[in-house]
Amino acid sequence: MADKAVIFDMDGVLIDSEPAYLEMNKKLFTEFGIEMDDENYKALVGLPSLPMWKMLKEKYDLQNDVSDFMQLEKKQMHEILDSDIISKPIDGIYELLKTLEENNIKLSVASSSAKANINFVLNKLNLKQHFDFIISGEEVSNGKPAPDIFLRAAENLNTAPENCFVIEDSTNGINAAISAGMVSIGFSNNNTNRQNLSAADLIIKNFNAESRDKLSRFIFNTQPHG
Repeated sequence: MADKAVIFDMDGVLIDSEPAYLEMNKKLFTEFGIEMDDENYKALVGLPSLPMWKMLKEKYDLQNDVSDFMQLEKKQMHEILDSDIISKPIDGIYELLKTLEENNIKLSVASSSAKANINFVLNKLNLKQHFDFIISGEEVSNGKPAPDIFLRAAENLNTAPENCFVIEDSTNGINAAISAGMVSIGFSNNNTNRQNLSAADLIIKNFNAESRDKLSRFIFNTQPHG
């Protein structure tokens, strides 16, 4: 059997951070005079900070530099991640990682979040040692829904894209995985603002024992697309 790898998004997959981020962003947007409904916010979930703020600056004619918005957002995100709001991974993650490791599946995190925030969370929740490679949206030219971040992960894991399984909770993330030629798994987290995951090869709603068994069998038994 060819080497297989599972690539995890962080926010909304490893940790339940999206509700706090939503409230944070709503306050930020209001502060800068941006009026945004839930439908428009949906399109931003999973996007890296740079293209998001570039788009918002142009659309709403914002006066501050993009770097100002990014620094403020990064600071406020870190405060959320450092708080009691994020005190444990999503239920079942530890058990899922253990099962995948025991079956020699390579593991990676590929998140649009800042690298410092990814490392902070993984260390805080005692998850970092499980992953062979960690990459942030800051380290690629084009963020999700472009495939760059996932292709870089596959390259560093020395695993062909068709043997990589991506677990994502956003439309942008699923589209990025598909563009990379990888197997896409949608995690239908109720807190991720009702994202459209219908294009995914498999959709799961939680990481309980039944879902972990279903997911593991899917990963172990699925043959490459190509």
